[in-house]
Amino acid sequence: MDTVILGASEVAHLGSVDPKTGRIDGTDLLERQIHVSDNHGIHIRDGIIQKIAPNDEIQHEWGHIRPDLDQRTYTTPDGNRWINTNGKAIVPGFVDAHTHLLWDGDRSHETALKIEGKTYQEISTMGMGISTTVKSTREALLPRLIEIGTERIQRARSMGTTTMEVKSGYGLSTDTELRILAATKSLEDIHDAPALHHTWLGAHAYPPTVDRQEWNQQLVNEQLPAVVEQGIATSVDVFCEPGWFDLETTENIVKSSMDCGLRARLHVDEFVDGGGLDLAAQLKVDSADHAGYSSDDARAKASASGVNTGFLPGTPYVHGDPMTEVIGKCIEEGWRWSMATDFNPNCRTLSIPFVGSLAVHRMRIPPIAALAAVTVNAASTLDTARGVGQLIEGGVADLNILRTESADGWCLMPGDNPVDFSLHHSALTS
Repeated sequence: MDTVILGASEVAHLGSVDPKTGRIDGTDLLERQIHVSDNHGIHIRDGIIQKIAPNDEIQHEWGHIRPDLDQRTYTTPDGNRWINTNGKAIVPGFVDAHTHLLWDGDRSHETALKIEGKTYQEISTMGMGISTTVKSTREALLPRLIEIGTERIQRARSMGTTTMEVKSGYGLSTDTELRILAATKSLEDIHDAPALHHTWLGAHAYPPTVDRQEWNQQLVNEQLPAVVEQGIATSVDVFCEPGWFDLETTENIVKSSMDCGLRARLHVDEFVDGGGLDLAAQLKVDSADHAGYSSDDARAKASASGVNTGFLPGTPYVHGDPMTEVIGKCIEEGWRWSMATDFNPNCRTLSIPFVGSLAVHRMRIPPIAALAAVTVNAASTLDTARGVGQLIEGGVADLNILRTESADGWCLMPGDNPVDFSLHHSALTS
């Protein structure tokens, strides 16, 4: 099937990447004029972009949409599809490269404790926090987890997400971790589901009352082999933070997982500089996320080692913490970075546009740089199909038609959805 999109005011293609890294970093992020084309159309065949060219050229080649045609979309008698953007902008489909998609339960009551001044760590020691979620998630059978996941990925798709990384981590037992992974795998069968990338986060926290050394051994000797045998997870993640999994344990879990063929990601330096980003640089993981307290030296080492730093601004936002000011320096220094939602029981947003709003409105990052951070740069941390996070000829047709004439509008409607239509491999969501 041919799909022809006409009438776009702007197309943010993000095609001018570094040929060695497939990314846009440093001050190149600020060069809006090389990342956006005016008055362009797109021809797609069977989910792959065939041509991006001026609207007039696409119209001449494929005919034109009649001005009196009321429909935004129209299927021709020969089965081809036309989409009229009515002068709105097009951006790549969003890549949410850090989510805790599947868990059950509700921890809304913890917000009042945070307002009273309780920290994340203090709430955990009170027997709440992740322990509450683990209990509810362990009680959730596979159909329940699939039901929860279905609603969530449909919500994410409606806001323009076409690729997601999804972690386990709220089971803290082999059986429940495998069940979470099985549920996320089942979500791939849902019509128009985002492309899903599965991560095993067995080392998310320690279950209450366990001997930590014995649990560390169980993760490597029991849970990891079971995860590998299941064959769903393609990456491992560890919550590497003082009070949780220390550097030595994290290194052992990651190396053991890599030896089994898994890629690696890390949670690091969310609360203090615990040396997590330094370790990520040594291990050459795909992405080390949070990293709010990492040193500049660690950021430089990580970037030089090919490690992306994934910032998750929704988390400090919901905790009432200051926004990181380091992204501007990442741009100045050319360090690798991206952004994601960190969807979890505390940060319950699946809106990449909201994350972009935080970056632009609270951290003063230009919209085009923030867009690259949640598309092409986020995609570079995952094993994706060609063109994910970009709009390029020969690449997958994952794109969003906005409600605004400017591509910058993708993140300038906090509390509202800037996406009018979202296309994922030819499936249309509106």
